[in-house]
Amino acid sequence: MTVIATAGHVDHGKSSLIRAITGTDPDRLAEEQRRAMTIDLGFAHCTTSNGTVLSFVDVPGHADFIRTMISGVSGVDIVMLIIDANEGWKPQTEEHLGIIEVLGISSGIVVLTKSDKVDAGLLQQRQEEIAARLSTSSVTWHDTVITSVVTNTGISELITQIEKLVAAQVTQSQNTRPRLFIDRVFSMKGSGTVVTGTLEGGNLEAASSLIVARTGTAVRIREIQTHGSVVAVAESGSRCAINLSGIDANELQRGDALVCENDWHMSNAFDARITVLPALQHALTHRGSFTLHVGTRSQSATVRILQSENIDPGQPGLVRIRFEHSLPLVPGDRFLLRDTGIGATVGGGVILDVDPRGRVKDAAPDGSPEQILNNRGWLTVDEARQLTGKDIAPIVGKWVASAETLRSTVTALEQQLTISVSLDTATLAAYERDVISTIDGVHINNGIAVRGESDPLLNHPYVSLFLQAGVTTPDADKLDRNIIRQLVQKKILFEHDNIAFHAETLSSMRPTLEQLWAQHPEGFTMANLRDALSITRKHALPLGNCLDKAGLTKRQGDLRVAGSAW
Repeated sequence: MTVIATAGHVDHGKSSLIRAITGTDPDRLAEEQRRAMTIDLGFAHCTTSNGTVLSFVDVPGHADFIRTMISGVSGVDIVMLIIDANEGWKPQTEEHLGIIEVLGISSGIVVLTKSDKVDAGLLQQRQEEIAARLSTSSVTWHDTVITSVVTNTGISELITQIEKLVAAQVTQSQNTRPRLFIDRVFSMKGSGTVVTGTLEGGNLEAASSLIVARTGTAVRIREIQTHGSVVAVAESGSRCAINLSGIDANELQRGDALVCENDWHMSNAFDARITVLPALQHALTHRGSFTLHVGTRSQSATVRILQSENIDPGQPGLVRIRFEHSLPLVPGDRFLLRDTGIGATVGGGVILDVDPRGRVKDAAPDGSPEQILNNRGWLTVDEARQLTGKDIAPIVGKWVASAETLRSTVTALEQQLTISVSLDTATLAAYERDVISTIDGVHINNGIAVRGESDPLLNHPYVSLFLQAGVTTPDADKLDRNIIRQLVQKKILFEHDNIAFHAETLSSMRPTLEQLWAQHPEGFTMANLRDALSITRKHALPLGNCLDKAGLTKRQGDLRVAGSAW
């Protein structure tokens, strides 16, 4: 579904044009009616004679409401640049054009309004002036439509033109994760909290569970409406009104984003490619007071220039932008930057890396998955998707890494096998366990990895005996001490006072240890451990000492804290 936004100078007839097309007045506030001026976002829709649904966002044109205007055009597909035929090109026309361009809106229609107030000569002059100004624009501007809501001139032609543009829209985003930046929040009697916004990414189903990205608050969808009708599924790109449970309206604000939990990387810094607007009167540097706009969110930000000292007006460059309130972002998202000190739009562009690492002077982002994943070690497929916005095929198991990272991990594991002969896989990181299983000539038996032929000792009945016994193991002094000693030497077993535990048993205790430290942040006692596992002192004391030997815990007086292997 396609959303169309208005843009243009104050009092150039944007709201009147929407009313003429849809029959709905987008100026819904009493103050807007009183002042005859749009001061907040307005919304309207209609279905044309050929069945095309047109969904409009009407934005204010006054300079005082530029932040609201940016929220309105963010994420739309088509823009109507509306110009009064009598007044022509004005300051907010220029600023709105710059905003449209840096936000990456690719398709637009120029609409000349109030044509009933001018003669044919001035209309021709205006068209020539506008064509000259837009000749270098990055937006594809289609034929100018001349209109008058007084005489109903050009309205049908404009609708036909919009229908053609809507039909030609192609969704290019590879993102299939739903995200909705909120542009309105209100409470309805009998329904509760309602939010509206333009849905991006994937579709959204009624009864879905979401979180508020800014606060992490869990919410549930009661009902979804698009264009006044209740729907079971909201399609990506559609305007939605969502009735939420689990949250009050006063806990939400314009700019909040609704997303599925664990779907997105929450970023408070990104590297990006920016284009500084030609109209800016000075080069962009790190000096200044900046406001960052992403989606419908605006907030203060700091800027650092990458690979140079400044970026001249009209030129592209690379920047690192930091901000306080984290946002669910992905490479390819658009942003806009304003200098609040001078009240001007600086520029904007595309996000390249949502989790920049390293020093500013060394940064060289290009937005490619290879560059983003470089030097990040091992990531799960989900983590890689959050960072790149793409589905990356795993290189081993569920893990993603660069070829160099894989080589270095294999080399390190092979060196450990050379030194230790065998490795207890329970002591390895999860990605290392998957990697070691792929190394030629390595055999794993009962969690012990060896190179070459499998060690017969690994098949000894004592190995499975202790593994199955868990934390209530038999007395080792009543078993073959020679076998026990060999198993301890190979770190298959850990022993203290003739009580031994399998290495995998110790490793499997990590969740229990985490819970104990959550309850006793300063460290837990042996009595705490005994009670948590419902075992006797006979096994609790040796178990504590074996956990120390495995590096999972460290003794400090009578307490156990996290060890070196944690």
